[in-house]
Amino acid sequence: MRHGFINMHLAPGSKFNFQKYIMRSLEDDFKLIVGISPVLWASAVLFLLLNVHGWQELFWVTLLPPIIILAVGTKLQAIISQMAIEIQERHAVVQGIPLVQLGDNHFWFRRPQLILSLIHFTLFQNAFQITYFFWIWYDFGLRSCFHENFKLIIGRVCIG
Repeated sequence: MRHGFINMHLAPGSKFNFQKYIMRSLEDDFKLIVGISPVLWASAVLFLLLNVHGWQELFWVTLLPPIIILAVGTKLQAIISQMAIEIQERHAVVQGIPLVQLGDNHFWFRRPQLILSLIHFTLFQNAFQITYFFWIWYDFGLRSCFHENFKLIIGRVCIG
């Protein structure tokens, strides 16, 4: 992979540090994915405000991430299929050069950032759910009034 990248993007004999380039790009991606935006904080505050006895809010919030993941995964699979069909229709294969250009028209509402935001929201919700479980366990014990239906709690944590 390194050799192909250097041959494609740099002049022969260049002293390009591929490992440093990869680490820098991974750090930038890590900050983007793991960073917590104000929208995510607002969802956490809303979660805590709606956590009222009898509403079963925890149950409904737990179902949201798997639904989002299924929708995003299905869309990404559809994008891959569309690109494969476009490649097949061109009847040309050139090794190492993508023949299909990924455009915004493949994504929902022509916004690829929406997919990333949904994945980010799902990761945050799962982490928040698990942290909330351990915080209640630590402060009030495993068999507290917060954990009335213990089987449901274990299912929620497993889904997260």
